[in-house]
Amino acid sequence: MKKFSKTILMNSISVVIFSGATTSTVWANTEITTLPTILVNAEKQSDHADGRIADQSNLGALGEKTTIDTPFTVTTYTDKLIEQQQASTIGEVLKNDASIRTTTNQGHLNENFKLRGFDVNHEDMNYNGFYGVAPYGRMPTDFLESVTVLKGPNALVAGVAPTGSVGGVIIANSKRADKELTRISTSFEDDSYYKSGFDISRRFGDQKQFGVRINGSYADGEHFIDGMNDRQALGAIAADYTTDKLKINFDSYAIRENRKGGSPAMVAMGGRNSINQVIAAPKGDSNFFSNLEGNTESQFVGLSGEYKFTPDFKTFAGIGYIEKSYDGHLFGTRMIVNKTDGTASSQYYRVGSEEHNTAANAGFETKFKTGSIQHTLGLRADYLTRQYTQHKGATQKTFTTNLYHPTTTGTMPDTYPEIIPYGDNEYVSYTLTDQVSMLDDKLQLILGARYQDIDTKNLVKKTGYSEDKVSPSIGIVVKPFGENLSFYTSYVEGLSEGATVDATLEKVDPNAGKTFAPYQTKQYEIGSKYQLGSWLHTLAIYQIEKPGLLVSPYADSSHPTFTQITTDGAESRSRGVEWSFSGNVIDNLSVMGNLAYIDAELTKSATNQGKKVYGVPDFTASLGLDYSVPKIDGLNVNARASYVSDQYLNDDNSLELPDYTIVDLGARYQTKLGGVNTTFLANVDNVTNKKYWEGAFNSNYALIGAARTYKVGVTFDF
Repeated sequence: MKKFSKTILMNSISVVIFSGATTSTVWANTEITTLPTILVNAEKQSDHADGRIADQSNLGALGEKTTIDTPFTVTTYTDKLIEQQQASTIGEVLKNDASIRTTTNQGHLNENFKLRGFDVNHEDMNYNGFYGVAPYGRMPTDFLESVTVLKGPNALVAGVAPTGSVGGVIIANSKRADKELTRISTSFEDDSYYKSGFDISRRFGDQKQFGVRINGSYADGEHFIDGMNDRQALGAIAADYTTDKLKINFDSYAIRENRKGGSPAMVAMGGRNSINQVIAAPKGDSNFFSNLEGNTESQFVGLSGEYKFTPDFKTFAGIGYIEKSYDGHLFGTRMIVNKTDGTASSQYYRVGSEEHNTAANAGFETKFKTGSIQHTLGLRADYLTRQYTQHKGATQKTFTTNLYHPTTTGTMPDTYPEIIPYGDNEYVSYTLTDQVSMLDDKLQLILGARYQDIDTKNLVKKTGYSEDKVSPSIGIVVKPFGENLSFYTSYVEGLSEGATVDATLEKVDPNAGKTFAPYQTKQYEIGSKYQLGSWLHTLAIYQIEKPGLLVSPYADSSHPTFTQITTDGAESRSRGVEWSFSGNVIDNLSVMGNLAYIDAELTKSATNQGKKVYGVPDFTASLGLDYSVPKIDGLNVNARASYVSDQYLNDDNSLELPDYTIVDLGARYQTKLGGVNTTFLANVDNVTNKKYWEGAFNSNYALIGAARTYKVGVTFDF
């Protein structure tokens, strides 16, 4: 790992020297920059919510698309929102949409989510259009220009997620050198967590064809819960060479996170050895793992480019490589409450893994007409290989604690687990799309299909399979009343690896060790989008059907030990209505909000058919306001309220977590100090310090909601 870190550093320095301290192409969502012979961004975009939500999104195989012309539900949060809210990870960005549920606690080193009732795990974060190359656990925002959320499964846009997430696609887009910038920033959170960083962006060359943007930050101190210390070191470089025909981008980042003295906890109140009832939530800053320690490390390098042979024909290609690892106790921070007074049992773990992934793509896009019909035809190939080692078996030590009065008696295991080769998976796909426009863009169609070839090898259980599937998609956008209003409908599919039945059940299940074909998740969606000035409204109605494993009772007189049989006949279904809106109510007041109703249930199940999917509330709502104080130039105040209704904790719906509302407040003040543009920031999350159960993880485990947190910061733009 040290050798690889040095290699990345030397390569990064070489690129900077080669490009003459360069800066990258203008990919900005908010401005047009015309260089002497280089048109860096062809269109001005009218962003929404005072620039916090972008009007355009990069959707992989479909390229750049405006929101109103996209037949899916998509939101792109900009760097302006990230900076104003001091959102340090993607999870903190997604708090702006209450319908996106977290399945790990705030402050957890792994950030997992549920979208429309289905999982999106941290291994399946998408970075610059690539799966498999995001950092381990969670994605910092220090080097991100925007975060795009595409709700629902979508193999057409992004392909198969490596660990099977189908709830949606979350794309992290790196910063480019879209402006002249020298920024120094620092922040401080309650207790003692501080962070300082820099962000430098330049363009060079007689035609401004070279660009470079460099980010770095360091953070250390007590964080989120009492006694938990986090340390993070991060560096990133984005360099480019851009002319009117050729564009070459280089990206690299290195991240290391260390945690000791604590972790957010997940609490079982249902299932075996538990009290099987929901009791009051503890304080959000309670520390149940005061002797925990763990580390993560991620290092990435990538190169991509495109060449325009003509204005209507271009080719593109890219490749990226990442090494990432973890060790210590990072996940599995779980407790089982076995008495109503909060008495609980838990354990410390030692785990470990290393991962080596290579991702690549190549393709072309051409535009042509057949009569009065405009076509944008694209052909793209994607490749990902994921090779990883993992602990053969976690070492652990159990201890007793209390939900309301944590103990400090538990300790980390003295022995370390054996790390062995675990998986070797390969994903190859080919995508063909035709984006059709006719009647002066009043009628638009997206026709496409992705052929996906999945080859998996579990090196421990000696199982795996090689399967291929075709995922077709269609989208229709109609604008009968002008450019500001569109109606759309779409059908898309998501693809995930087929599950393997546990081979150790060979005496219990006749299908032990069997691997089923990849699962195809189907989504049907209709909706409407309206934009006028700063306003954008999106209304969507959808249904998603996801297959899964079904375990049923089984008897065979010739094999008397068989008691069950596992097949692929299970299914869960999610139906919902979503409305999101953003814009300026008046010149000084902007708003962002969303409401969602969802009905997620097990439609085919051996034991819980007709029951609701755990961890999916029926109703969620969020409203954020930002007000520019008229009589104090540069001062803004903001507030956000998020409501989450009741949600079930387990599959049989016998336990239910109560609803809650969380209120966050903030302010910022922009001024000049000694001629330097200066911004002061202050944010308070969970102002009332409410105790609550935030959500559910893995049936029966409830997430403790975060306590009130304060964060103040200042940035200097030289």
